[in-house]
Amino acid sequence: MERRTTLTRFGTGIFPISRRSILKGAMAGSTAVALGAFARNAAAGLDAVRQPGVVREYWIQADSFPRTLVTGGHDDLIGRIFTPADSGYWALGYRAYTPNWREPLPSGAAHGENAGIPGPVIRGNVGDTIVIHFRNNDTHYRFPHSIHVHGLAYTPENDGAWIASKQDAPGTAVLPGKTYTYTYKVAASSVGTWVYHDHSMPQAIGGGSPVMDLSTQLGMFGLIAIDAPGAPAVDREHILYFHQMYAGDVPSLAQDFACFNGTAFMPNTPVFHAKVGERVRWRIGALGQEFYTFHLHGHRWQMGAEYKDTVVLGPATTATIEYVEDNPGKWLYHATSTNHIVSGMIGQYVVTK
Repeated sequence: MERRTTLTRFGTGIFPISRRSILKGAMAGSTAVALGAFARNAAAGLDAVRQPGVVREYWIQADSFPRTLVTGGHDDLIGRIFTPADSGYWALGYRAYTPNWREPLPSGAAHGENAGIPGPVIRGNVGDTIVIHFRNNDTHYRFPHSIHVHGLAYTPENDGAWIASKQDAPGTAVLPGKTYTYTYKVAASSVGTWVYHDHSMPQAIGGGSPVMDLSTQLGMFGLIAIDAPGAPAVDREHILYFHQMYAGDVPSLAQDFACFNGTAFMPNTPVFHAKVGERVRWRIGALGQEFYTFHLHGHRWQMGAEYKDTVVLGPATTATIEYVEDNPGKWLYHATSTNHIVSGMIGQYVVTK
């Protein structure tokens, strides 16, 4: 489906850029609130999820809520000014709750800020059973929703993927106000970082052709973290999600946006922190139709036999990066495609002594 961007002139006189039009030829044939504050003392915060071979229950709800991508109204990279209306929309997101969805969980190192975009981190160890009790509380759009996980072992009844030829498959289109329980096993091959996301019926805002990824554009995604047996603890864990929003699908937006964790442009994107000497882990995921690159200034890490300072992510792929911090300063992290940077994918990483 062709997606178009409404170009609006902002106060600086610079026109927003449509990544869709620029990437259409290049990509043919080929993919919120900061969580950084909750990376402090990650090892202590994750102790509760290190025991293997247990049943881990999550009570997760799909919520709808108003959201602004450019929360501060400013783009530090180029100097553009955005009004709240330029980047405002009704978002969807997963939130973790206490049993029976009584109240949202407070922020924590294990699951993150729990603000909805991205959803709570689902954690486990090899041998665990993960049970997710899901409720659809989408009171704004009233779309059906689901949860589809990558990396875990499950039966077809726990797949969560809707297709038209099997419209009544359980757990694939949970209606507003309804619930469904998904059960997964953590296999030895589940070790790593994985995405989860809505995989329910295609939808549209305000008429038009249904869009397969509309609910994930609006925020229905999160990460799964499975540690290898005996993996060393880290001092900081940073959660970062690459995703995009198209004005052609979300009409309230003034342009296309390339986002980190439901935000766009510095100083609105997450600011992550670390100290020299700390062991740092980044868990990074991506969703959508485009390929991205994660680049961290002033740093390198080992992946296999090679050292890297940039990693490529495609649709529904992830990267897990670890290193011991040794370089104090204020550093940029960003996508390296110019089209993604000028649409919002840039943030700051602060390292102190």
